[in-house]
Amino acid sequence: MQCSDLLKLVVEGKIDKEIGAYYDCFLSLQHFLRFNVAIKLKRKVIKIGNYVYFDLDYDRPSSFISGIDDTTGKIFTMPVRMCGIYYETEEEIRKCMGFDYHYYEKFEYATNVKIRIQGDLVMDVIRAYDKKEELLKYVNENKENFRQLWESFVRAELGKNKEMQNAEVLIGAYQELMDFALNTRVYKEEDRKDVIKVVKLLRIIENNVLTLAKKYGIQVHNLYEKPRSSEPERYKCIRFLDIQEFARKLREKKAEELSENFDNFVLSQENTVKIRIGHYTTPHEISLNGVITDVVEGRRVNALILSPQKITVKHPEHGLNEFYVPKPSYVQFRLMEPF
Repeated sequence: MQCSDLLKLVVEGKIDKEIGAYYDCFLSLQHFLRFNVAIKLKRKVIKIGNYVYFDLDYDRPSSFISGIDDTTGKIFTMPVRMCGIYYETEEEIRKCMGFDYHYYEKFEYATNVKIRIQGDLVMDVIRAYDKKEELLKYVNENKENFRQLWESFVRAELGKNKEMQNAEVLIGAYQELMDFALNTRVYKEEDRKDVIKVVKLLRIIENNVLTLAKKYGIQVHNLYEKPRSSEPERYKCIRFLDIQEFARKLREKKAEELSENFDNFVLSQENTVKIRIGHYTTPHEISLNGVITDVVEGRRVNALILSPQKITVKHPEHGLNEFYVPKPSYVQFRLMEPF
């Protein structure tokens, strides 16, 4: 008996309880056990296209979808939230599983298309453009969505900028003197005088900080703090600049000033990468040429694919798949989410 026949028998109600004899028809023990739960707790079984939907009703954590894996010919069983199966269409089933098309089907490659690449691996096309320049423009206009990439650029560019190098020295020195003054324990007049000496040195640096703030139109706020003392009421507050706020604003100003180099930085990050998604014992290994922008270890990877190319995916059970990306794209590789 072929594995697909088992699904047919379950739908027809000819197999309802014991399926141990068919263990080898399943992708793994996990899929076998899910299938057992599905047939034992089902409220309804529906054959929809190439899939079987086991409806466990709304009061269960999930329902299940089973089908034949296209690479191994074995049965998979995937838990899904209660799906909107109203018209019993394959489109609804695919939506439940989190994709629109299989990689081998003919479809229009475009923004918001979700493509099943292999097993439970899906590639979401977040954005697709006809030209690389259009993709780079999108990245530039949505830097908040590319925080890791932008922060890498900022660190690289600011680290090379002479004015920022000098400014960081000033900021660090100011903060150090401020901390020293505030952490000096004041018990007697001599201690108070020592604090004053440190603050006078700080005021010299402060003038340079204010000059830089004026140049970049940065409003610097003051902080008022007292040194450490057993009798704090005896001492006045000391005025300091909010040096960390100034540092943050200056870095932002300089980063914007240097942002015209961001496109070139993104292009410089393009290289051949291998991405592993899934359980560490059986990961999907994706090979492509692009820029990694965000990673959730083992679960999700976002990438910029700057030019049309063929990507390859290897898996211990599913073997080797190839898929052609026809346009510059911003994509996310992820696993189908059961919950």
